[in-house]
Amino acid sequence: MSLVVALLMQLAVESPQEAFARAEAFYQEQRYDEAAEVYESMGAAGIEDGSLYYNLGNAYFKAGKIGLSILSYERALRLMSGDEDTRTNLQYANELVADAVEKTPVPLALRWAANVYGSLQPDLLALLLSSAFVLGGVALTLVIYDTLPQWRFSAIVGLLVCAALALVSGAALAAKVRASANRVEAIVLTENAYVRSGPGDANPRLAEIHEGLKVRVLSERDDWYQVTLANGLTGWLRESEIEPI
Repeated sequence: MSLVVALLMQLAVESPQEAFARAEAFYQEQRYDEAAEVYESMGAAGIEDGSLYYNLGNAYFKAGKIGLSILSYERALRLMSGDEDTRTNLQYANELVADAVEKTPVPLALRWAANVYGSLQPDLLALLLSSAFVLGGVALTLVIYDTLPQWRFSAIVGLLVCAALALVSGAALAAKVRASANRVEAIVLTENAYVRSGPGDANPRLAEIHEGLKVRVLSERDDWYQVTLANGLTGWLRESEIEPI
């Protein structure tokens, strides 16, 4: 009987709280691989929780498995995007990645706009959009019914501001949702991997990359993934070398 099956059977007779406690006990005893196995079995049992992936990332990091720790932190952030502890740990783990793939240079103004856009989380954009509709409704009421003439000009200005805010936040939110649905990213899990010009070992090597690097998946063919790096280089990696986030 495999270890994963044994752990899943044990999970069937204990609560998630008990499993978390058992994994934490392993972690405190510096039995990091065993802690990670418990967390992995909880995920395999269908428990989808940001804290689980955060703890799993910590266990893998302590075990010296940088690729798996980065993968776990990335998954944690997708479930709790505003968690600073996860973001800090991910940043530190990324600093240990051997590759320093420079992004394609872009003008300063576009880079600033991209940074602002990237810092706006979907929940914040949704809040801005709903607030714009509520405040815009109040301003429109004042304009239509003219119950307070002294506020008419301010109400018109407020209505225009709310309309602009709703347009911008709505467009940004839609873009993020669409990008999230279409964007597939993956983490390199092998110590080193070669990006090749085509899906096969006979194709020339374009670059050597290492454990922990994030790549974007473009397509899949047989046992190979077509990927692109942050610097724009596009090539192919074996399916066994990476795991989608």
